[in-house]
Amino acid sequence: MQNMDRTRIIFIAIVGVALLVICGAAGVSLIARQLGGQETPTAVVGVNTPVSQTTPSVQLESPEPVWAPNYDPNDGLPTYICGADAFGSYFTLQQMQISGKDVAHGFHLGIVPFALDGDPAYEVSEEQRTALLNAGQWDCLLTTLDSVALTSPGVVTAIVDESAGADQVWARDTATINELGGKRIAFSRGSVGEYFVYYVLSIAQLSPRSDVTLVPQDSVADAVAAFNNGQADVVSGWEPDIYAAEESGGVPLLSSNQLRIVIDVVVTSRQSITNEPDLVQNFHNAWFDTLKAQVEDFDTAARQITDWGHNDWSFMSPVTPTESLELWLASVAQADLGDNAFVMRDTRPILNRLEIARRVWAASDVPVPSDNVEELVNSGFVLRAADQPSLQPNGNPVNDTFSISAQLDLSGVNTDEAATLAVLPCRTFTFLPESTELTLESRRILDNCVVPTLSQSVGLFLRVRGSSAWPANDPPYTEADILEVAEGRAQSVVEYLVSQGIDPARFIVEAALPPEDHRNTDDPEIQAQDRYVELTLVTVGR
Repeated sequence: MQNMDRTRIIFIAIVGVALLVICGAAGVSLIARQLGGQETPTAVVGVNTPVSQTTPSVQLESPEPVWAPNYDPNDGLPTYICGADAFGSYFTLQQMQISGKDVAHGFHLGIVPFALDGDPAYEVSEEQRTALLNAGQWDCLLTTLDSVALTSPGVVTAIVDESAGADQVWARDTATINELGGKRIAFSRGSVGEYFVYYVLSIAQLSPRSDVTLVPQDSVADAVAAFNNGQADVVSGWEPDIYAAEESGGVPLLSSNQLRIVIDVVVTSRQSITNEPDLVQNFHNAWFDTLKAQVEDFDTAARQITDWGHNDWSFMSPVTPTESLELWLASVAQADLGDNAFVMRDTRPILNRLEIARRVWAASDVPVPSDNVEELVNSGFVLRAADQPSLQPNGNPVNDTFSISAQLDLSGVNTDEAATLAVLPCRTFTFLPESTELTLESRRILDNCVVPTLSQSVGLFLRVRGSSAWPANDPPYTEADILEVAEGRAQSVVEYLVSQGIDPARFIVEAALPPEDHRNTDDPEIQAQDRYVELTLVTVGR
């Protein structure tokens, strides 16, 4: 979040250059990353219920794919159709076409770009995207993992990236997540911004049904406008549209750089996997070959993306292609072949995220499928690509912080500058008699209240403050005695969370003494008040 002003300034500069070069580029929607979910009806501002979903009739007619300039439909090569929004890490598709990596790997790539140049033919609704992939008319769809959890439109066959700041929540007069209770929250309905809201509310155990007022809108721009017009106190969206929330006094509350919960994926149709597995493999080989070329010659890759055309849609400046692509990718942690191989060798973290996403959606009264999430991931195509040395990149992506496959780099962290993001609602834990060992029930509480958020959000630390009662005793207990018990309880919580795979360096352990009027007391009610372990999500200085 510290680089937000700089990012905004750079965006403005590039906008200026782009407007001089691209006629009619004003008003372009830059990052329309929508979930592959169902269509939602128009909601009335002020309704205290989650956004309900309907299932309208779907036209199974796809827009004509965009082909490479040298496309020859009569050369005998098969075609591979992918649908995708305008988003920086998705432009690997455009680079693949112009560089000829698709043809080099034995197929022609056809791209269906959503909302292309304002053409109504490319206004592909969310339910239509899902239906076209489900029907096998498209071979792949680039979307978010929480969308897959919500609709099961196909099978995840590769990881594209992890949002690392692109998705954000802005607010007025709101310092922590706990203070969202009673607020009016705007977002683009059916988008990853909606999921982000539900996830954030779940951290503080706030109900979308009764604890907040949802203000769903048709787009991020509309959501920010509702915020700026005083119809909402909080807005969830993504770069660069979200920055306009500053006009009415909005400030950043949190971003996906802190909550790494948004993952973009390649979703492949089940029909393609069953009927043309070799073609699906060739696409994945071409995808990683294109990523390798992007890492090793970024300038050429950026120029190829602008050569694809439609730069008012992609917001890629032909004058400064390298800077444009760098800006797009700064807030997304791309997953290269090594990252993908790591994830696909042990899919449990991805399956866990799918399960968490379904729980978050379901808790917000959104219907979720009942199929097994293990059927939603196919690791074979990535692993076969990883066995090919020619596809291994010699370098790193622009943002090399993809977190699922690596330990958090804690160098430069200053925990003295920790800022509170949320005080978790779980704070009372029971221990075995005369012990600092957690009971099974306390471990279950930690599994539900703490582990999901910490396991997905490597940018967060947890302050663990233990407190102990100060009972009367002869001779009286000392401060050191009480602090020892308090810290022991805090450390017990930390040890359990470490056993669940959380990096031990991500904890700040503290001990607290009871207030003076609670010391040396035989009152069991007062003693109970002082037996707790407070858990606080914090961001830290770097």
